[in-house]
Amino acid sequence: MRARKILLAAMAVAAAVGIVLRPEELSGAVRESVSGCLEVVIPALFAFTVLSVYLQRSGLYLLAFVPLTKPLSVILRLPGELCAVFLLANIGGYPVGAKLLSELVRAGRLSRRDAGRMLCCCYGSGPSFVIGTAGMVVFGSAAVGGVIYGACFLSSLVIAVVVCRTGARITLTSGEAHTDLGVECFVRSVDSGARVMYTVCIMAAAFAAVTALLECSGVTGLIEKLLRAAGLGGNSGRVFPALLEVTRVRDLVPAVGAVPLCAAALSFGGVCVIMQAAAVSGGAVPIRGLLISRIPAALMSALFSLPAELLTDNSEAVWANAYSAEPFTMNAGLSVCVLVMAGMLILSMGGIQENE
Repeated sequence: MRARKILLAAMAVAAAVGIVLRPEELSGAVRESVSGCLEVVIPALFAFTVLSVYLQRSGLYLLAFVPLTKPLSVILRLPGELCAVFLLANIGGYPVGAKLLSELVRAGRLSRRDAGRMLCCCYGSGPSFVIGTAGMVVFGSAAVGGVIYGACFLSSLVIAVVVCRTGARITLTSGEAHTDLGVECFVRSVDSGARVMYTVCIMAAAFAAVTALLECSGVTGLIEKLLRAAGLGGNSGRVFPALLEVTRVRDLVPAVGAVPLCAAALSFGGVCVIMQAAAVSGGAVPIRGLLISRIPAALMSALFSLPAELLTDNSEAVWANAYSAEPFTMNAGLSVCVLVMAGMLILSMGGIQENE
């Protein structure tokens, strides 16, 4: 424990020195991260995060996914309600699974141990992010993005089969969730989604500074040389940043092997996203199982995505076109408005709770 404290203290001092010596690089990285949140993350995640929380809190997700939860319940040996959580988590985006599972834990309906097991498979990028970022930005093809998303979803399903059908059966410790269609339920769901977005964006900005420090210290360059020696070619310097912060998959070039690399990075989710999942859950869901599951999940996603290599053009001409093409972006102004309104809602909800 003492050695760990000394190591963390040394790293903190080194980070402080880096911040003082390289302020321009760090501020630029943070600005780029905030821009990415406004243009990619919030448009891709906010609406579905709110919808996912509302479907769960209202009880409507038990009806919405009945055609899918019935067969999944047999395959995964899970209650239909947890099958619905699995589907929502792998459609809505990375923080959705951690948020929904933490809600069940706090309600006393799911044990922390079982929530940690479920998080291994209730973790994935939504189709809008994968198709918009990996498909359109990197490969210029929605079809390729669709195949990559399918590979990641199939990987999560395999992990779910392994986790749920081995060991003790995962159960909910209380009865069926109640149905609440009131306005207050929707408002609280929006408030919860807003808190998730703030957590995600703040964590992404903080991690952008960490990534910039690694680049300035030469760590990223050293890893690039090692990966280039391993034969990754044009993506040698782009893989490591993507494994740290998943939105950096947009920097990959459509070289040979780029599809499985992209699928693996998206399935892994990045160190930043794993930290976001821990932050969103607020300690209600242990993440040790998630950490262990990411390597096999990434390898399976890479394997399942190989057919998409046939849909891509790996020529160097495409590399050049990829950087001359207009990137896929959303209206950042609208995202700023969403953040402002979300902040107002959080403050108002806090006032309501104090009055109660």
